[in-house]
Amino acid sequence: MSLAGRSRFFANAMGAVADVLYPPACAFCSAALDAGFASDGVRLCLRCRGAFQNSQDACLLCGMPVGPHVSTENGCSSCRRRDFRFRRVIRLGIYKDELRQACIRAKNPGADPLAGALAGQLAARHHQELADSKFDALVVVPQFWSHRVTRTHHSAETIAEVLAERLRLPFHRRLLRKPKRTPDQSSLPRTARLKNLDKAFTVRRGTKLKGQRVLLVDDILTTGTTANECSRVLRAAGAEFVGVAVIAVVP
Repeated sequence: MSLAGRSRFFANAMGAVADVLYPPACAFCSAALDAGFASDGVRLCLRCRGAFQNSQDACLLCGMPVGPHVSTENGCSSCRRRDFRFRRVIRLGIYKDELRQACIRAKNPGADPLAGALAGQLAARHHQELADSKFDALVVVPQFWSHRVTRTHHSAETIAEVLAERLRLPFHRRLLRKPKRTPDQSSLPRTARLKNLDKAFTVRRGTKLKGQRVLLVDDILTTGTTANECSRVLRAAGAEFVGVAVIAVVP
C-alpha cells in the first residue's frame, strides 16, 4: 500500500473510532445524525440538506434562478448579453437564508467540516451531471499570495478538494495564479467589479490544457466576473470547455 493509501486507511480508521466515541453531528446545526444517514460522507442533517438545496430551475449558463420550462442553453435574461467564457454553472442553491449563513460560516477558520459537507452535498446532487460533463481536471479560484500566507483556511480550496475526491479528478491546486492584489469584489459596485479583476489571473508557466475540459471551483458566484476572468485565461491556455461549480449563486 502506498504512503497516501496508508494515510487514508488510518484516517478512515480513526474516523470510525471517533464516530463510536462521539456520534456524528450535522456540520451546520450540530443535530445528531444517524450512523447510516452520515454514511454517504455528507455530514448534514435532513433539515439542513433540504434548506440548502434550492429546487427552483436554474439557468444552464449562469446558474441563476429562472421560471419553469424556460430554455436557457444560450443563457437567460440575466446573462444572455454577457460574454461569458465558461459554459456551465453547477450550483447547490441560492445565496439566501440558511445557505447564506452556511457559506459565511464556512469561510471561518476551523470550518473545513462545513465546507466539506456543502461540497459533498453538491457532488451528490449533481453527480450524474458532473460525470456526464467528462471533466479532465479541476482547479480552484486562487488567492493572492499574502492571503494564502495569512489565512489558514480557504473554503473554496476545501470545496475543491472534496469535489476532486468525489469525482476522481486530478486537482491542480496551483495551476491558476493571482499575481495582482485586488480589492475584495464584495466591497465594490457592479460596474467596478467588471474592471477590478482585469489581468488579475494567470496560469502557471508551461501549463498545457489543449483540448481539456476543466471544472473551476469557488464557493460563491455573484456577478460571474471572477469566474469569467479565470475561465478566460484557462481558455487562452488551451482549455476546450470550462464549467463552474459553486455552492451558491447570488441572484
